[in-house]
Amino acid sequence: MAIDAYVIDAQPLVVFIKREAHWQRVSDAISASARGSFDLRLTAVNAGEVVMATERELGPSAAQGALAGLQQWTDVIDVDLELGARAGWFKLRGGISYADCFAAALAHRDGIPLITGDPEFRRVEDVIRIAWLDTLG
Repeated sequence: MAIDAYVIDAQPLVVFIKREAHWQRVSDAISASARGSFDLRLTAVNAGEVVMATERELGPSAAQGALAGLQQWTDVIDVDLELGARAGWFKLRGGISYADCFAAALAHRDGIPLITGDPEFRRVEDVIRIAWLDTLG
């Protein structure tokens, strides 16, 4: 069964921007999305994480470039009360950052896999499907 959309966590996007391990797999996913193979969805909260991490590591100019790229590569999803409440439910499970709870909440709400390499998400594998970065491709 072909998957028509994925949620992407901030972590793989930072990996891509910083050219860390597995960055090429993220690049391939972005390219496939650009070709229309599937949609990549990212919450506005997680987009903020990408911008913050990029500015901290590479400076404000790189952060602005990352923000522009995110708007081209992904469907940035605004956070509403329903998504925020669902993220709160994930936070109650424990062991996962609040920002990561938004990525999990979007994957859960939309019933689609989440692309990540962040081991925190192992705590929610019983509730959402994970497309692990090290096995993506």
